[in-house]
Amino acid sequence: MALLGLDIGGTKIGVCLGEPDGRVLAHDRLPVDPLAAPEVVLEAALARLDGLRGDAVVSGIGCACPGPMSSAEGRFLDPPNLPRWHGFRLRDFLAARTGLPVAMVNDANASVVAEVWWGAARGACTAVFLTMSTGMGAGLWIDGRLFEGPDDLAGEIGHIRLDPDGPVGFGKRGSVEGYLSGPGMAQLARAEALVALQVGEATGLLDDGAVRPDLDAEVLCRLAAAGDAAALRAVGRSADALGRLAAMLTDLLNPDVFVLGTIGAAWPDLFIPRAEAVRAREAIPRAARRARLVPSTLGPRRGDLAALAAAVRARP
Repeated sequence: MALLGLDIGGTKIGVCLGEPDGRVLAHDRLPVDPLAAPEVVLEAALARLDGLRGDAVVSGIGCACPGPMSSAEGRFLDPPNLPRWHGFRLRDFLAARTGLPVAMVNDANASVVAEVWWGAARGACTAVFLTMSTGMGAGLWIDGRLFEGPDDLAGEIGHIRLDPDGPVGFGKRGSVEGYLSGPGMAQLARAEALVALQVGEATGLLDDGAVRPDLDAEVLCRLAAAGDAAALRAVGRSADALGRLAAMLTDLLNPDVFVLGTIGAAWPDLFIPRAEAVRAREAIPRAARRARLVPSTLGPRRGDLAALAAAVRARP
């Protein structure tokens, strides 16, 4: 039987129809207004799913969800990038609307399972997936199984404070999410743009003598890849933070592989060499030599595959 998948993010929802072996049969995506009621957003997503499903016989729905969330209670807790979804009982809503079994899995956790089953972490005994998207979390595959913790809160590394001050994520200055999420990187980019403005440095971070209004992680990374010095400084701060984080996790978990999601997967040359240099200095040498830091190989299918990995749990 086929499975339905929802990949819920802070800016978009991916929807798919697929098989338990990871074959994606059809997919689509739609934008998310983070201030819209979740019921409104989900009705639109279900309409897209109905179009994808056609006459296929479906056994369940899997939802890859931003944390914090509770799979046991079937609801979101307080995801920082979706304020209208706080406390929303997603499982009950979808079960009532579709009559199908529904499974909720933290998106980072679902992603690490997808990477182990079908992607860059295939064959790993211990693997860490780092989301690097609208938010920043980790999926932990430890000693051959997914580790979620009793409250589904294992891997919420975005909440860790790396510095007493710095970009804000999870409401905390200097947090991992501040340095390594898309919105956090945009904060770093704006700070470097102001430096460049005040010292008279030419940079693409500015437009007509002001910080450009479309400055986000995508613009930042594109400028850095083209050699823009101010953009490279901002990305360098993120890459250094990635290296410090990876060093801590290397010493703690002794993993085989770290897999970088969205932003890291799109721009690996901007992040991996500098992060690896930091990790080599900071981590236990033997553990650092074992662990590889690699981009996801699942490409644009990763969100769909994460949702399908979650959907496997929903099968009766």
